[in-house]
Amino acid sequence: MNMFKYLAIVSSLLIFAAAGGKWHTSQIMLKKLYDLQNDHFNALDKYLDLETKRIEELKNCVAAVYEWRDHKKTDQHFLHDHLDVIKVMTQMQHHFSKIEDLINNKQSTEALHHIDKHKDLSGDHVLWAHQALRRLQLFYAIPASDMAAGRINEKIIGDRMDACECFVMAKYCSEGNDIYGVLDWAVEAYTKWESDGRPECVNIDILNYFIASSSVYTGFDFMNLVNPSGSNYQEYTEKCVRYYHLIRNELFELEKERIMDVMGVYNRLQGNTIENEFRHLCKRGVSRTLKKYLKCRYQTNNLFYRILMPFKEEDINSEPFIKIYHDVLYDDEILKIKTASLENMRDAHIRTTGTNTALKERSRSGQVNWINEHDAVEYLDALNTRVESFTGFSAKTAEQYQVVNYGLGGHYLPHHDTFQKGTENVMFGNRLVTVLFYLTDVQNDGYTAFPMLDIIAPAEKGSALVWHNLNMSNGKLCYETLHGSCPLLKGNKLIMTRWLYEEGQHLPYNWKNK
Repeated sequence: MNMFKYLAIVSSLLIFAAAGGKWHTSQIMLKKLYDLQNDHFNALDKYLDLETKRIEELKNCVAAVYEWRDHKKTDQHFLHDHLDVIKVMTQMQHHFSKIEDLINNKQSTEALHHIDKHKDLSGDHVLWAHQALRRLQLFYAIPASDMAAGRINEKIIGDRMDACECFVMAKYCSEGNDIYGVLDWAVEAYTKWESDGRPECVNIDILNYFIASSSVYTGFDFMNLVNPSGSNYQEYTEKCVRYYHLIRNELFELEKERIMDVMGVYNRLQGNTIENEFRHLCKRGVSRTLKKYLKCRYQTNNLFYRILMPFKEEDINSEPFIKIYHDVLYDDEILKIKTASLENMRDAHIRTTGTNTALKERSRSGQVNWINEHDAVEYLDALNTRVESFTGFSAKTAEQYQVVNYGLGGHYLPHHDTFQKGTENVMFGNRLVTVLFYLTDVQNDGYTAFPMLDIIAPAEKGSALVWHNLNMSNGKLCYETLHGSCPLLKGNKLIMTRWLYEEGQHLPYNWKNK
């Protein structure tokens, strides 16, 4: 039983990216998942070796019993000798006992105990993968037909999905009361079911029900378009017509129960101008055309040792201040940062008034780790000096470096980096400047978007995006620095952030009294 259970778990892992319990959609956690899977395969190999050895011993034992029995058949005299009869019975008992021991040998099943410690792998991992895909679909307005084809606007974002996978998407949309998603994916599943030779993994009766019920709710009648066939299809359609008003009311009630699930955040975007602009920027992509008053330059910041190695500075916006500094993080440093961080990544949180709240991939989806500078002083000291050089601000009172990984659907909805009023750091004040390093290249998506400024910055490995969160004259919030991380369609995005505080800076105001 344990064996079949494990094989079921491994099979499901090979189909979907894992995330629940909480296996995350970030590639870092996927790597950990595959490492765990390798451990499971090693346990399985040990199980098979022990089982093979047990079966071989059992065969040899049975063969020896058969040989002994055949010998006794040819020697009938032992039946007349009571002592010989007792010997035979004792030997038979010994044989049966040994066979029973081999049959009930628990050594092999003990090899699977390591697997049993990870029962959560059979839980929510498919659900989380589904939610990431569905979130991307809604955010970028990708039809199920394009998502299933692995493309968006002629851009390849993944492999083709088959009828079985589309059916699973429809199933999870149904369980989440996402009725429009049910219709979109059920129609796609039916189309592929027909073209893929009607595979048995698709339950056509359930698929018919999905199409019929979602057609009733949405008003889009796809029942005639797909012309489903199935043993219960006629029954479904007759019931839908007969109990139309009851079904519709029931579906509306289910819709009300879907309180702020993972898709709810994006539904809210429909009525928010700023967040709609965020979506528009993420979908549009990057335009590197500079405005006439913005420039690119080599910058030394009056440091003599920078004359031979000046910073490559690119203006993004003048007010509030936003710039990109290219090639300020080197490959060997990036490798060390990854090494120091990747094994300790945890699900990202956002800070609310006075507390940290895990939002389960709603407003923010990623993995995060804070680097302990005492453990990485040999290369972070040089980086701190570099940060001070190109920003002109002290890093002595800055927060620890924060490393974040975004995988499939990884995102951060528009937000300010500053602390809310009353939650500032007592010793150091608020986050004056943000320095965001890109540790990987991400092509065509994964941008940092500023919706109030109509600006998006590309993720370019080794560069640093710098902006002022507060007005340098009075310490008030620069509202236009509202920014977010666009959902990732493909690839792996790694960033590292350093926040420079008000304390220790030469400012025209006293932050403690503002």
